[in-house]
Amino acid sequence: MTRYFAVSNLHELGPLEVHKLYKLRVDVFVHEQGTPYAEIDDADAATSTHHILAWERAASGVTVLDGCARLIPTTVADLAAATGSTLTLDDAPVSQLGRLAVAREFRGTGLADEIMHNALRLAHEKHPSNDVVLTAQSPLRSFYEGYGFSVCGSEFLDSGVAHLPLVLGAAELADYATAPRA
Repeated sequence: MTRYFAVSNLHELGPLEVHKLYKLRVDVFVHEQGTPYAEIDDADAATSTHHILAWERAASGVTVLDGCARLIPTTVADLAAATGSTLTLDDAPVSQLGRLAVAREFRGTGLADEIMHNALRLAHEKHPSNDVVLTAQSPLRSFYEGYGFSVCGSEFLDSGVAHLPLVLGAAELADYATAPRA
């Protein structure tokens, strides 16, 4: 099998690719995690939203979406309003990282690390002066702290699940300017 990464806006994807993206996210967030929120939102279709997609092509020619994430330019004020969290950041443009999902059969393979590195590299390429902000399920705090993220606000509930806002400063993004090491 051959894995490759692609970055696309939703309108650049074909119907089957969009289906695979939404199916993966619904399988992970709605079915596995039991979160009843609307997984598909208008932010997905914005031309400024970048979807980071980890594809795998089998010898049979079948292409499988192994994992994904998305990166959205926004502001601290808009993010705070959307989450209902109190953020300890000045209002400024930021890059919001979210919807990181890995298919069950690819967990524990290092794929989440590859997606994170590629997403942070993209954030550096597209908006090098923006901090990267995300809202993580609270139990995943240490995963994101491993990339240099730190808590930047109060815990809040999103569809009954505790989340924390986290930030990675723009200065630290330079660490992700190159391709991940094998």
